[in-house]
Amino acid sequence: MRSLKLVSVALVSVLLVACTTPAQVTKPDAMTERKAALFEASADRAKVYLINGKIAGIAGDMFGLNHGYPSDFFIDSRLIGSMNKDDALVFDLRPGVYRFSWNVRSTDLIDKKTVANDAEVRVGGGDIVVLLGDYNQGGAAFGGLIGAMISPPKTNVRRGSISDVSKKTFVVPQSCDAQLCIK
Repeated sequence: MRSLKLVSVALVSVLLVACTTPAQVTKPDAMTERKAALFEASADRAKVYLINGKIAGIAGDMFGLNHGYPSDFFIDSRLIGSMNKDDALVFDLRPGVYRFSWNVRSTDLIDKKTVANDAEVRVGGGDIVVLLGDYNQGGAAFGGLIGAMISPPKTNVRRGSISDVSKKTFVVPQSCDAQLCIK
């Protein structure tokens, strides 16, 4: 039974590192990094942390695996930035209701079939918001490209907690519009 688990973990690991495209990230300046580490937000803005989440489905549930995909994050369908598996994308956001989504940075045919699901999130001034990007391999986990056509991979965004951000490297958005992000 133990060897079956090891083979399963190895198979999932191979599937997760297929043809991903590492993100070129932007490191924060020293002041921004210090403020991010304090987990405090000003009264007129929310502090948002985006990080990679878990693998949903049988393999992820069985082994409690987090995915390692480089990710592109979107707010209201606008790309705001990219990050790698050990990063936390952190920024200040104007209060409001937003649709958050993410997608895999990959050239793999199966990954290109991924459906990004939006999560509507209300943020207020002074809020600390941690969001995790989960990945569900869909039919690709068992049937490769044919399985992906029947049940494509999906990404979801869900709320997390400050403890989820531990041991992450802070990065900042590469292209967050001034109507959304506050510098």
